[in-house]
Parts: sequence; C-alpha cells; structure tokens
Amino acid sequence: MGLMSICPRLLVKYPTAMSDDEVWSTTDEETSTDESVPESAIDSGDDSSSYSYVQQGQGDPRMFRHTGCNDPDHVRALDREIREHSKMLSIMLNMLGGFYRDRYLHLKESEDLNQCIQYISQAVLLSSDATVDYSDLEESLELLSVSHHDRFHLSGSLEDLGKEIEYRTRAISLKPEINPDWASTLSHAYSSRYQRLNNLDDLEQAIHYGTLSVSHILDGDPRALAWLDTLNEAYTLRSQSTCTINEVEKGIEYGTLAVALTQEGDTKLPWRRMTLSVLYLKAFYHREDPTDLDYCIDWGNRALSIMPEDHPHLSEQINNLAISYALRFERLRDFDDLQAAMEIGARAFILLSNDHVAQFRTLSNLSCLCLKRFEMRGDMADLEEGMEYSARAYSLMTHDLFKIKGWEWETNRLNTLGGLYFARSKHLEDLEDLGCAIESCKLAISLAPDESHPSIALSLYSLGQYTHARWHLLGNENDLTEDIDYTSRAVSLVGSDRNPYLAIQLQSLGLSHIATFKLQECGNECPTLRRALDYFQQACRTVGPPREKLKSARQWAYHARENDMIEHLDAYQVAMDLIPQVIWLGTTIDKRYSDVEKLSTLAAEASSAAIAARDYEKALEWLEQGRSIVMNQVLMLRSPLDRLRSIDSSLAERLEKVAQDLHQTSSRIQSSSSLSPIRLEPMMGFVTERASQRHHQLAKEYDELVSQVRQLPGFESFLKPKKATELISAADTGPIVIVNSYDCFHCDALIVRPGVPTITHLELSSFTCQKASELDDLVKKSLTQAGARDRGAQRRPTSSTETSDLEQVLAILWEDIVKPVLDALDYKPNPPASELPHITWYATGDLSSLPLHAAGIYTEPDSCVSDYAISSYVPSITALLSSRSNSTAPAIHQSILAIGQEATPGHTQLPGTMQEITHIKEHAGKSIIYAQIDDENATTSAALDAMERHDWVHLACHAHQSVGDPTKSGFFLHDGTLDLASIMRRSFKNKGLAFLSACQTAMGDENLPDETVHLASGMLIAGYPSVIATMWSVWDQDGPFVANKVYEYLLKDGRMDHRESAKALHCAIVELRKGIGYESFERWVPFIHIGS
Repeated sequence: MGLMSICPRLLVKYPTAMSDDEVWSTTDEETSTDESVPESAIDSGDDSSSYSYVQQGQGDPRMFRHTGCNDPDHVRALDREIREHSKMLSIMLNMLGGFYRDRYLHLKESEDLNQCIQYISQAVLLSSDATVDYSDLEESLELLSVSHHDRFHLSGSLEDLGKEIEYRTRAISLKPEINPDWASTLSHAYSSRYQRLNNLDDLEQAIHYGTLSVSHILDGDPRALAWLDTLNEAYTLRSQSTCTINEVEKGIEYGTLAVALTQEGDTKLPWRRMTLSVLYLKAFYHREDPTDLDYCIDWGNRALSIMPEDHPHLSEQINNLAISYALRFERLRDFDDLQAAMEIGARAFILLSNDHVAQFRTLSNLSCLCLKRFEMRGDMADLEEGMEYSARAYSLMTHDLFKIKGWEWETNRLNTLGGLYFARSKHLEDLEDLGCAIESCKLAISLAPDESHPSIALSLYSLGQYTHARWHLLGNENDLTEDIDYTSRAVSLVGSDRNPYLAIQLQSLGLSHIATFKLQECGNECPTLRRALDYFQQACRTVGPPREKLKSARQWAYHARENDMIEHLDAYQVAMDLIPQVIWLGTTIDKRYSDVEKLSTLAAEASSAAIAARDYEKALEWLEQGRSIVMNQVLMLRSPLDRLRSIDSSLAERLEKVAQDLHQTSSRIQSSSSLSPIRLEPMMGFVTERASQRHHQLAKEYDELVSQVRQLPGFESFLKPKKATELISAADTGPIVIVNSYDCFHCDALIVRPGVPTITHLELSSFTCQKASELDDLVKKSLTQAGARDRGAQRRPTSSTETSDLEQVLAILWEDIVKPVLDALDYKPNPPASELPHITWYATGDLSSLPLHAAGIYTEPDSCVSDYAISSYVPSITALLSSRSNSTAPAIHQSILAIGQEATPGHTQLPGTMQEITHIKEHAGKSIIYAQIDDENATTSAALDAMERHDWVHLACHAHQSVGDPTKSGFFLHDGTLDLASIMRRSFKNKGLAFLSACQTAMGDENLPDETVHLASGMLIAGYPSVIATMWSVWDQDGPFVANKVYEYLLKDGRMDHRESAKALHCAIVELRKGIGYESFERWVPFIHIGS
C-alpha cells in the first residue's frame, strides 16, 4: 500500500506525488527537461514552484549536482522541499505506527506491536532537531518508548527494556521542564532493569527520576500515588542491597505519604502498607532501634488485614511479618513475640495450601522458631516439632522448586535442622545427634555454587560451633583448629555492615582462641591470647544484639584480668555502659527484672576488679551503676527537673510528661508471664501489641529528649550514672559501708564517711562469697524449721538447734565483717544515747539478705553492733539521694494513715492488729491528723488514694513475696493485693515514714539479690524516704509492741520527723530484746530500717 493511499491529504499539497518506491528512487528516463524556473516562484513560497525545483533535480541529477550547488536559489528550494517532505514522511510513519499500536491494543497480536515499533523507529530516524518540531519528536519517542515497554513485558527482552529507557530519556531531554509522568515511567524502567542486571547505576537512576516526578506533586493531583508507588519501588529495591540509613528514611517518608493519600478500599493499599513495613524492617537493621520493628509489625499487620487470600504478595507479607516478630523476640526476648511468629506461620501454612513455594518457606521458618522456643523453655517437644516441620519442608523440595528458587532455601532448612540436632545432642549428651548436626551443615555448604558465597556464612559458623562442641567431648585438637577455620571463613564472607551475627561469631572466635591459648600453656605475651582479646573487643563494639555484646565485654574483661592484662578495666567499662541497652526502659518492669537476673554478678565482679586496681571511686560507681538497676531507672524517671525548667521550661515539660507516661506504662503492660494464651485479632495483632509499641516509642522519645537536654551548657551529665563525688556526698548523717561479696578468697568493704572526700578500703580477709551463701542457706533453714513464714500462722517453740544456727550466723557476721568495720571507724561501745552514730549498710550478693544490723556475740560484753551504732540499710545510694530530694522538711508533715486488716478474706487472722493501730492513734493525739481504714473499707484503691493524701503510712496486714514476678509482691487487703507494681506507679511527693508491720516486707528475691526487690524498697521508690520493715514474719504480739515504742518516740513532742525513725526503731528493739531475751533471735532480728 503506497503512502498516498494511506493519506489522501498528500494529494492536496503534492498533486503528482509518487509511490513509496518512487520517493526513494528515480531514473534518468523519468526526468524532465524543463530547467527554467521563474525567479518569482522561488521567493513566493508557492508549493508548486518548490515542487518544480524538485522535479528539476529529479530530471537530471547529474546536471543538478554539476550546476545546482552554484545556484543559491536551487539550494534553498531543495532544502525547503527536503525538510517539508521528511516532516510529512515522519508524520505518516508515526501515524502508521499508531494505527498498528491501536490494533495491537485491541487484538493483542504481537506482530502488530512489531510493525508499530518498525514504523515509529523509521519516523524517529527521519527526525532531527533541525527538521522536526520538538512536540512531534516527543510524540514519536513517547510512542516508541511505550511500545518497547509493552514488548519487553511480552518477551522479557532486555534489548526492549534498554530501548524504552533510551527513547524515554531522549524525550525527557528535549525540554528544560520535567514531565513528571515520563520521569516516573523512566524510573520504573530503570528499576525493572536493575532487577534483571543488578546494576546499581540503574537503581540510582530509578531513584533520581522517581524523585523528580514526586517533586512535582501538587495537592489533589490524581497522579501522585502512581508516582509515589514508582519511587517507593526503587527505594524498596535499594534497601535490599547496600544502602544508607538516609536512603531508607527517604523511602519511609515517601511510603508514609503514599499510604496517607490512599483511600480505604484502594486495591493497592495492601501493597503500599507492606512496602512501608519492609522499609521499617530495613531501618531496624541499620539502627537496631526496637521502635522500627514496632512500626514494621504495625504496618505489616495493617497490610495483612486487608489482603485477600489470592493477593500476589500474601505469602511474602506473612513471611515478613513472622520474621519481624522473630527479630523483635531476638532483641527484647519477649516470649509473646516468639509465639506471635509461630502462630502467624501456622496460619500461613493453611492459607497457602496451593503455594508449595510459600509452604516450604513457612515450614522452614516454623522449624527455626521451634528451636528458639526450646532455647527459651527447654521443652524437648519443641525440638521434635521442629524436626517434623523440617521433614515436611523437605518433602516439598521437588527438583523444580529447587531449580526455580535456587539452593539457598534448602541451605537455611539444613542449618536449622543442624541446630535442632545440636540442641538435642547437648540436652541428651548424644554424640550421634552432634554428628548429624555437623553433617547437616556440611551438606548445606556443599549446595553452594562456590565456597566463597556469602550465603554459606551461617552454615560455616554453625559448623564451627559444632566441631568446638565435639572437641569438648572428645578432646581432638583438630576439631578446635577446624572450629577456628570455619568461623574465620564465616566472618570473612559477609561484610561487617551486613552481618547480624558478627558479634556472636567474633565472640565465638575469641572463646576458641582462649581454648587454644590454654592448650599452648604460654604466658600473657602469647599472640593467641592477644587475638582472643581482640576478637572480644571487636565483638562488643560492632553492630549486634546488646546482650551478645555484653557477653563479649565480660569475656574480654574476665580473660584480660585472669592473665594480668591492664585492659580489663576498659572492658568492664564497656560492659557497664551496655547495661541500659540490655535492661531497656522500653520493656516492662517485670521483663527488666527477668533480664537483670541474667547479668548475675557483673557489678560486684567489676567493682572487685576496680578495688584490686585501687580505683575505689570507680568501684563505687560501678557497684551503683550495676546494682538496683530497675529501681534506679524508676527513680530516674521521677527525677526533679527544677533546674532544667529554669533554663528551658518547654523542654522540661515535655520530658516530664514523657517520663510520667513511661513510668505509668512500664508497670501497666503485662508481659508473657501474666498474659492469657495468645490470641490473634482480625488484624493478626496482639491484644497488647499497640500498648507495647506505645511503650517502646515513649522510651525512644525519652532517650531523645534526654540527649537533647545534654546538649545544653551545664547539663552534659544530665541523668547519667552518678559520679563518685556525688555518691560520697550521701554520707551526711553517718558513714555508708558498702560490702562487696564477690571474690572467692576475700570480700571488701568500702567506707564513705561524712565530710571525707575519699573512700576507705578495708579487706575482709576472713569472709568470702561462698561463706555468704552458706550463711544465707543456714538462715533460711532455721526460719523454715521455726515456721517464721507467715504472721498469724501457728508457731511451734523454737528449738535450741534453730537458735544456735542464728546465733552462729550473727557471730560470724560480727567477727568477719562488722567488728573490723567498727574498728576501722574507731567506734567505741556504749556511747551516750545522744551520740550514738548511725551506720548505713549497703551489701551485695547473698550478703544483702543477711542481718548485719544484728551481728554480734551476745554471750560476751560489748560484742554486738547495737552497742556501737544505730543501723540502717539502703538498696542503692541513688535511692537514698532520690528519697531525700523528693521529701520536704519534716515540719510540714502533719498526718498519719493507718491501714489495718485483722481478718483478710482467705488468710489467717492477725491478732493484735487493732491494738497496734490504736497505739498509733493514741500517740498522734490532737496535734497530728490521724486517718484509719480497716476491714472491708481497706480496699486497694482506697488505700492508694489515702496514701496520696497523707504524709506517713502504717500497714498492719498480711503480705507476700512473689517468686516468679517481684512486682506482684504486695499487701493483702480486703478486695485483693496492693502490689508493688501499683505502688511504684505512684509518684508520691513529700512523704515521710512508711511502717510496714507485715511479714516479709524486706525479704528480697533470692534470684535477684542485688536488685533488693521487696516491698520496702518499693515504698522507697514510691517516695517514702524512711521505711521500717521486716526480713521475715514476726510474732503477733511483737508487731504491736514495736509499733507502740516507735511512735511513742517519734511523736512524743507532737511533731513528725521521719529522720528519727532509725533511732526510734533501735530503741524499740532494745526494749523488745530486754523483754524476751536476746536468744529469741527470730523475734527481734527481723525488724530493720531502710533509707534515711
């Protein structure tokens, strides 16, 4: 078909136009002999005259070439005609291509698309900047780009994709202003090519053009979402390769905007939410900020809640969500998160019944989660379940699946299977299972295309772990050598910025080198030792889980100290600095107590090392920093901000508000230990998920605000661990004696005296941590035999054996600890009552539960501590300082609240309770406001509200110590338990004395001896600077007697001064001991004073 047949309009301008073939070829026979062209015709612009010049050139090309170039008129006319003719030809080719494209869109015949591309390509070739208007060329390039795009999606040809990018780039470059639609399309093309060629330059261009398009978004522009989707696709791809946190944050910014602009019901909303979830997951990998995981989980749940079951991204999103919960479990060790990951996986397997690829991934993940659950609770059924999941996954690994998805998934399955065998081998001490673990990892490695592939790093590390275990069992040094080789290869295969296991792997290398060093039996100059310490140091300074870095720091410190390397103090400092990350404010109080238990003796160990180096100030700082950690965190949240408020009132108000919210939230949210079995909401989120996320976000905001305050002049140390100078200042009313019970060969006392800027060290050579543990066991045994557990319980007479046990304990404490301290203080026995000094005891480890205040040999004169001084205890110096700062002058105190429960539902009666609180009322008289709630009126809410209104409180009731969760310890009232968590949530101001006339109110958790988690310390945290409590249950008649004597002393002048509480209790116990005899140790010893 000729051109003229296609477009008859050409006949209007070219009445004698030729066919297609004639346009491109002429012969001598077809030429005209008319060479004369009127001059006027040239200037007139008449088309027919122009046509004559063309005819002249066609008539005799040789003559035209011979003479025409010397005739300017001929040249101009020919040039004009060529340009006009080329333009029209380009138009016609473009139109023809358009017709073919229209037919392709209608019939979907690929040949039509090929014809379209062919004609438009000819049109573009005929065009140039000089011959065609930009708008015409833009149209051609746009049509050609779109057509190549379509053909790429048909054929997958990279050549078509390259042509699309080429023509789109040319089209965009024709004008200075950007066409945002075209820029977005070009961004998508570059992203597509990146996914095929993995060329980062393509990804950079995708982000560049995507950003250009988004920068043109106007309010209400309907194209905005499409442009944002394209840019988000590029950023998501970028996050999957080596990227910066700035790039991830940009992706989050645009992703958030896209979600905000999307209407409910939009079919792309699930994908947009999922994209945002993935970007937050990548942000966590960079920042290790748990709040990023919160956002990731939140957006993932939102995406999943609206995804139909046939959504193409369903399996991917379920997998991502399960991974996110698993990662948060790894970071925060919250069992709920592990359960969440497993429940999502179980549901996913059912939903994806027709997708064997997704099912394989799900079963492999479930197998891994079973292993993690076994590590948490030690139930062998988890290992068996994990192996079953692994076997079911293997049954789905057909040849086709392996071929399509590669070998990496099977490698991951084998790694997990190896971990399951290894866990079982350790649990059952089965060498055959250990062999299976090793073979699983070797098989995983053998699947890799080469031995340097990064994906086998985890297999190599695991193989190193298993051969190390075999060395321990069999003693073959080749296993130890192989262990180091495997682990070293694992570290070298993955870059430090992309290896989440690096801290653990470096720690493992350090331990293996220590084992080798011990075999070599060489001195501390040995290179193997130096390498081991360097690995530990690198591990605790790299990106990774804080708890693993803390383990490495402790290994570094321990082995450096053991081999007389001075750097051990640096290592302990690193370990102490990691505590706030491990015991994070963003978790609940009970969860933090659970985490503290794993720190064990860190503070005492570090302090012991500092004492050995004669750095007593550092020893005191470390003890304070690593002891009563949770209590000190609570006190930090309640720190007064008066000085900050005078500098920046707005910042102070924001910090105060966030601190209050965080303090409330910490105690309100329950962890897995107290939750009912997990249930999924319609959005697959947990009942407590939002509250937990809010808690994490508050903790992050709090940290950011504190950092902001520290930028202010004079606030550089704001809320940082207290320095020794400030701690020493706490000893204003008498010495503070810190007894550190850690060393197996001796213990140490640090003595802080009023007005003395230095710390005195006293080595207690006769006392050890082992002796403290033995004495603690002896006291518990004696109390159990005596039935001294619950006040009001039936008691039997105390045997001479039980008395002698307690007497022996008190004698040892006197000879080994208390008498040497009194001698160091140069105290003399029986000073005048008004001059009796006041000692505050601060003990660590098992010693913290022993009665130092009662130490003595009571059969000898001047041989008990009460002959020399008044005793108090303090859970931490920070708590002592805080209680003082939160209390006003005693002269302001004018009211007492008495809470009595003589007959609590479900408990034995407490005879004497009403008599006890009647004594208080009598001593209060008319000058002091007295309030009383008892029996059915003594409810938990009424008690808390009344405590808020009154200055002092006296509690005469049953109490208990919760072993599983210290924050659940509390007082039994009429309608339930007034627990420690509820008390700690209150931030009482300007309080005085709290007298806890109940059983076990100062009995701490034996698993957390250095946290002093008991009701007495809880009252101190709540704002009462002075607390009288009991170490174990007291006799019914003794409680009222002691209370009567204490209040008689304190209120004798019609005034209330809690600072005299320790002296009042001292006098009361002296009176009680006179009445019942000193040998009734179990009756008078339990009464103690805590605070100031």
